[in-house]
Amino acid sequence: MKSRLILLALVAIAATGCKKEATREKIEDKDISMVPTVQEDCYAYKKDGNTIYMRLKKDNTTTVKGDLEYAFSEKDANKGTFVGTVKGDTLIAMYTFTSEGVESKREVAFLIKDKTLIEGYGEVEEHDSAVAFKNRSKLVFNSNMPLTKVDCKK
Repeated sequence: MKSRLILLALVAIAATGCKKEATREKIEDKDISMVPTVQEDCYAYKKDGNTIYMRLKKDNTTTVKGDLEYAFSEKDANKGTFVGTVKGDTLIAMYTFTSEGVESKREVAFLIKDKTLIEGYGEVEEHDSAVAFKNRSKLVFNSNMPLTKVDCKK
């Protein structure tokens, strides 16, 4: 009788140990690449009273999001958010911003070069209450105000 109790106890302990191992395997087998991880980088330009600041958030999809602020000397500042994609070395996004209390949308483009972003310019046209580039292949990237990587503001 005593040996049966000991045997029964050992079987119960072994079964409990197997359940824990099976649970551990399930956790380890999960594909953690499916869990979005967000990388956040910040870029800024500041010179002669002109400031541009970008907080860029990338996850493990092709979508990028962030905040963008322009404050040019003797001009109205604008501040807003953007959503877009990075293809190769170019970020293209729709920037929704407010300036003087009015919300607007315009497409923005940046060339990514090392730890620098260079804004792109080109002919634009209005579509569905937003200003977009007429032909993205003809964008000109001007390095007069390059945004360099900086520590992100809190």
